[in-house]
Amino acid sequence: MNLARLEMRQTQAAIQMTSNRPVLEMRQGRADLSMTQGKVEMTQQTRQGTLEVDSSVARSESNLKGALELGRYFGQLGEQGVREATSQAAQEGDQLMRIENGNPIPGIAASKVNDPYPVVDMDFMPKSLDRVKLTYTPADVKIEWNLTPAQIDVSLTPADISFTPWTTDISLRQQASLEMWPVGGMYDETR
Repeated sequence: MNLARLEMRQTQAAIQMTSNRPVLEMRQGRADLSMTQGKVEMTQQTRQGTLEVDSSVARSESNLKGALELGRYFGQLGEQGVREATSQAAQEGDQLMRIENGNPIPGIAASKVNDPYPVVDMDFMPKSLDRVKLTYTPADVKIEWNLTPAQIDVSLTPADISFTPWTTDISLRQQASLEMWPVGGMYDETR
C-alpha cells in the first residue's frame, strides 16, 4: 500500500552583523607660556658697632693721669703732707711743753734722722683686668627687599575632540524557508 507522506526541506535563516568600532580622536595644540619678572631692589642700612674702652682706673693706677686729675692728686698729697706735718709739729710742741718730765729733744732728733728704709715691692699695673671696662655695642644691619611679583600668562589652545560611536549593521543574509510536498499515494507529484 502506498501511503502518502509529506517531505519537507528547511533552510535556516542567516543573519549578518557588521560592527564598526568607536573611534576617539583628540588633538591638543601647544600652550604658550610667558613670564616677566621685574627687578628686585635691595636696600641695606648698617649702623657700625662701637667698642668703648674705659681705662681711666688703670691709667690712674699707673700714674698716667690727666692734668686736672694729676693736679687734684698732688693737691690731696700736699694737703695730707700739711696735715701730717702740722700734726707732727703739734705733737713735738706738746712734748716740748712738758720738758719738765724729761728732755724730749734727743727723741725728736732721732725720729727726724732715722728715716725708714725705702720699701721695694713688686706690683702689677693695672692691678687686675676689671680695671679696664669694655663696652661693645654690636652693629645693626637692616636689609629690605622690594619684590615685584612675577607676571605669568598662559595661553591654552582648546582641545579638538572627535568621537565616532560604535555602529552595528544587522542584515538578513539568508531567509528561512520551509518547503513541503507530498510524496506517494494519490498526492505523489513525481508520477
